Amino acid sequence: HVTNTHLTSVGGECVFQNGNKNTVLPVIEVNKRDIVFLVDGSSALGLANFNAIRDFIAKVIQRLEIGQDLIQVAVAQYADTVRPEFYFNSYPSKREVIAAVRRMKPMEGSALYTGSALDFVRNNLFTSSAGYRAAEGVPKLLVLVTGGKSLDEISQPAQELKRSSIMSFAIGNKVADQAELEEIAFDSSLVFIPAEFRAAPLQGVLPGLLAPLRTLTGTTEVHVNKRDIIFLLDGSFNVGKTDFPYVRDFVMNVVNSLDVGSDNIRVGLVQFSDTPVTEFSLNTYQTKSDLLAHLRQLQPKGGSGLNTGAALSYVHANHFTEAGGSRIREHVPQLLLLVTAGQSEDSYGQAANALARAGILTFCVGASQANKAELEQIAFNPSLVYLMDDFSSLPALPQQLIQPLTTYVSGGVEEVPFAQPESKRDILFLFDGSANLVGQFPAVRDFLYKVIDELDVKPDGTRVAVAQYSDDVRVESRFDEHQNKPEILNLVKRMKIKTGKALNLGYALEYAQRYIFVKSAGSRIEDGVVQFLVLLVAGRSSDRLDTPALNLKQSQVVTFILQAKNADPAELELMVPSPVFILAAESLPKIGDLQPQIVNLLKSVQDGAPTPVSGEKDVVFLIDGSEGVRSGFPLLKEFVQRVVETLDVGPDRVRVAVIQYSDRTRPEFYLNSYMDQQSVVSAVRKLALLGGPAPNTGAALDFVLRNILISSAGSRIAEGVPQLLIVLTADRSGDDVRGPSVVLKRGGAVPIGIGIGNADITEMQTISFIPDFAVAIPTFRQLGTVQQVISDRVIQLSREELSRLQPVLLPPTSPGVGNKKDVVFLIDGSQNAGPEFQYIRTLIERLVDYLDVGFDTTRVAVIQFSEDPRVEFLLNAHSSKDEVQNAVRRLRPKGGRQINIGGALEYVSRNIFKRPLGSRIEEGVPQFLVLISSGKSDDEVDDSAAELKQFGVAPFAVARNADQEQLVKISLSPEYVFSVSTFRELPSLEQKLLTPITTLTSEQIQRILASTRYPSPGKMGYLLLLSEYF
Repeated sequence: HVTNTHLTSVGGECVFQNGNKNTVLPVIEVNKRDIVFLVDGSSALGLANFNAIRDFIAKVIQRLEIGQDLIQVAVAQYADTVRPEFYFNSYPSKREVIAAVRRMKPMEGSALYTGSALDFVRNNLFTSSAGYRAAEGVPKLLVLVTGGKSLDEISQPAQELKRSSIMSFAIGNKVADQAELEEIAFDSSLVFIPAEFRAAPLQGVLPGLLAPLRTLTGTTEVHVNKRDIIFLLDGSFNVGKTDFPYVRDFVMNVVNSLDVGSDNIRVGLVQFSDTPVTEFSLNTYQTKSDLLAHLRQLQPKGGSGLNTGAALSYVHANHFTEAGGSRIREHVPQLLLLVTAGQSEDSYGQAANALARAGILTFCVGASQANKAELEQIAFNPSLVYLMDDFSSLPALPQQLIQPLTTYVSGGVEEVPFAQPESKRDILFLFDGSANLVGQFPAVRDFLYKVIDELDVKPDGTRVAVAQYSDDVRVESRFDEHQNKPEILNLVKRMKIKTGKALNLGYALEYAQRYIFVKSAGSRIEDGVVQFLVLLVAGRSSDRLDTPALNLKQSQVVTFILQAKNADPAELELMVPSPVFILAAESLPKIGDLQPQIVNLLKSVQDGAPTPVSGEKDVVFLIDGSEGVRSGFPLLKEFVQRVVETLDVGPDRVRVAVIQYSDRTRPEFYLNSYMDQQSVVSAVRKLALLGGPAPNTGAALDFVLRNILISSAGSRIAEGVPQLLIVLTADRSGDDVRGPSVVLKRGGAVPIGIGIGNADITEMQTISFIPDFAVAIPTFRQLGTVQQVISDRVIQLSREELSRLQPVLLPPTSPGVGNKKDVVFLIDGSQNAGPEFQYIRTLIERLVDYLDVGFDTTRVAVIQFSEDPRVEFLLNAHSSKDEVQNAVRRLRPKGGRQINIGGALEYVSRNIFKRPLGSRIEEGVPQFLVLISSGKSDDEVDDSAAELKQFGVAPFAVARNADQEQLVKISLSPEYVFSVSTFRELPSLEQKLLTPITTLTSEQIQRILASTRYPSPGKMGYLLLLSEYF
């Protein structure tokens, strides 16, 4: 008997329509297995039998959850020898595996040595080099399909298979020896004997084979505990302070049940309302106790808006990345748990679909005013939506969630036909059938087959007509002739090229309007059903087409054009409502690359209006062209091209420029160089790498402002048209970016920073219009994952939105301008701050860079604290900016469990703001203290804060998840309290801190202090004296 574990493989399916295709998303429990199909390829079997077996194996694989983290497949043929067709690691996707199976031809050996073949599989295919996952203990399964009795001994090889824990299945026809098959199989129930190797008998075997093939694991159980989980919490007023504790406790209960650790389950958390805010990333906390400590301090961010779509995009771009701590490249399951109390105020479909396409499994928990239909569209699968009347019901939910959270993975996005009853449309495919396509027509025919296969073809849904043209038109099928998908696909499969010397495109358009887009040919044009023409053009027209093109437009037929070979773009634009409806194929053999785009257009466009409406904008791409980019430059160009293809390019709409830079800057083309999308795309494709050492991004930003964002270069900045600058770089800048960034933004530009690989995310945040606009990805291959996010941002950013987001900017201080100031940074160096200490260090470094540092101007000191304070350097330690910066860069967290802010404040007031230690407090020089803390103080702060201010010091408080009331007591005034959810947000505070440091005088500080009541100096001394006795 078989002693093994049965696992459920499929948990459910969800059908949704995304931008490219209709898809089914299976949710499966982790069920890894490696399966070898060993197939009889001998001459005795015969070609017909072999083909039937081949098609049967393809059907089996079609029904399995194929993937590098799921089920892997290898196939080998055997006769007198063994020939591997492919290994476990040969093809990562189901589509490629099935294609490889269907290409198989019989090896036609004269003998059948099954025993030797079994040994070969055990020794050569179930090995790490062949892709078998030995280190993970993945179950090993073998499916033998044979049509004869073995000529060698099989008993010993069969026993060796069982000793090696390889579970064998055996399928044989009547010629095969049943006793032999039963000896090979792991169990007699795993032997299948169809009447013959034909389609129908083999189909009868399929159900009985699939169930054990999916579920039997032999003696090995698979334990998967690695996963990355992001909680995305509604922190808006919809939840509020009353219900937020339920949400916080719910997250804590879930986390308590997880095996949290850097090598096990990693957890991140983001809050959102009108905008998203990171609380902590996947790599912030290494232990459950640290994570729970942060969660206990969690407070709602507030906000009246609820932009779920933007939050989903933010999480995808910033957290499910290597830089955000994700192990997505290691194929660790990626999960997102959304908790919301209301309906989204922005569009969320594209963001949800992008997550699904990336293999991220989204769960949704909704309460109060959350919309079920909305959550079902956001979730990876409707079964992953959990609804309740109010948040008080949340405590019961963790028990339901733990099992799917810890066992489910994404089964991937599989293409399947899916009916859309609401989307009636008539589509004519009119393809160039001239001599231009001789030898390349099969690729075109396959493309047409695959496009139609994705459409909802039926009489009351989508109707399809097909025709070819050259000298004249040959109709393959009218709208009323093949109204079911199998019929039209069968016709397309048999199509032959029409041929013909001329390409009378004008005649073809006129013919289509008169004889195909009419009721008598099955068109529903008179019923108001949208009429589409998909036109393949591979050359210049031999006749005039301006009048036929105009007549066709006026008849309400929407034309899409597939441009190939020598087609004339100027001619093509006469026929389409917008250039975005022209899709250019790199070559006819690669026309299949256009399939997702044309299917998307056919399903989403409702009339002739262009889909992308981005308004008037000037978009400049500033791309790193240094030597470090060389290997990724093609992917970088492809990213720029894909973004441009989403824009409504035109002289009065969107203008585009591209600039390359390294240690120098080179304009590729200006905003007034090209005025249509196709010309821009063509220019992008021709880009060649600039070359040169590491990039000087600061100089390049300055170049853009001075030479690109000006009227003579095509910029409409003087007319108030938004100026968007997309910066793509793969390394830290070799020069300063801060000054040029501020000047650029003050000049009206809206930079969006995209950092790749070694690029510095803080640098990207500094460059970007606001820090949230910055994106970091680990490699060039991830550019595709953020393309839609960037496109949406470019399209949707309006003048009003930019005005609302406008940051407060200060120009960098010029040397010699700054007044005398003493600035002390009192920074948390405890274990709680440790994971994000680099962001504290970077903030100090950047603030110092703005200041006029010098012994006679601005002096700087840094003190760390946790249980006790530690001096890093005093106010009189360094006399130049470079010395201070070098000292700051050497800072490392001191460690310690406690956060004693009170003791630290007392220490600096009594020991640092003193003349012998460099303070000029007695000379009336303004004294500033910048406190940066990672949490609420573990000791009292009231007296020490009052003492500090009594001495005339102006404290500013920056804290992560701290006690707001405590911070107000410490700071100069409530205006100078700055709260963040994570220290990653510190760049957003630079200008807010610089403003008071660079503008407040001693007199102003005294006036602010005087407006708050403190004990008199005598009273304060008396209180301090008393404190020594009690």
